[in-house]
Amino acid sequence: MLKKNEFFNKYPNLHEGTTAYDIEGDKLGKVVDMADDYLTIEKGFFFPKDFTIRYDDILETRPDSITVKQHREDLEGWKDEKYKGWNEYDRVTLGEEATIPVREEELEAKKVVRPKGEVHIRKVVHTEMKQFSVPVTKEEVIIERRPVSEATGKAEPIGEKEVTIPISEEHVEVTKRPVTKEEVNIRKEARIEEEKVKGEVRKEEIKIDRDEEERRRKAA
Repeated sequence: MLKKNEFFNKYPNLHEGTTAYDIEGDKLGKVVDMADDYLTIEKGFFFPKDFTIRYDDILETRPDSITVKQHREDLEGWKDEKYKGWNEYDRVTLGEEATIPVREEELEAKKVVRPKGEVHIRKVVHTEMKQFSVPVTKEEVIIERRPVSEATGKAEPIGEKEVTIPISEEHVEVTKRPVTKEEVNIRKEARIEEEKVKGEVRKEEIKIDRDEEERRRKAA
C-alpha cells in the first residue's frame, strides 16, 4: 500500500483543498485531511458524509485537482452513510472482523431497434408496340356477262336504267382496356441471427500486504 511520503516523492503538488474528481470528471469534493495511509474527501452534493481513499486510488494529479480511479458506478456504495472508505478496513486490528465487498462487472446485452433503411415500391408504365391479325370481310362487285338466246331471253323495252348495289367492308377499331395480369404481395419477415458481443469487465480482488500485517501484529 502506497504511503503518504512515497506518494509525495512522485506527486508533491497534492495538498489540502485539492478538488477530487472521478474518471468521468464528476466532482467528488475537496481533500480535507491527509493521513499517512489515506486521505479524506469532504462530503459533496452526492455523498452524505466524508469518506476516505487510499493514495493508491489516485489516478493522476494536477496543480489543484486529483482524479480518482473509480468510475461513476463504482461510487454508488459511497453514497451510503455507513460507508467509510478503505480506512474502515485499514483500522481492523487483531481479534476484529471486517466485511470487504468484492465486486465484479458483468456484461449485459440489450437489443435496440434502429432503422436500417427503406424499401420503395412503385409501378412504372412502359409503352410497347403490339401487333396481331384480325380477319375482316370486304364486299366486291363481280360483273359477269353471258349471251342470251332469243328463245330463253325476255325482251325488254329499250331505255336507260340505273341499278345501285351497296358494297360494304369491315374495318378494325382498336380499343384498350386494363386487364389484371398478376398481383404482387409485399410483406416483411423477421430473420433471427446470432450476433456476438464482447466488452471489457473489471473484477475486484483482495490483496494482502504481508509487511503491513506483520507491522500490525508487532504493534499489537
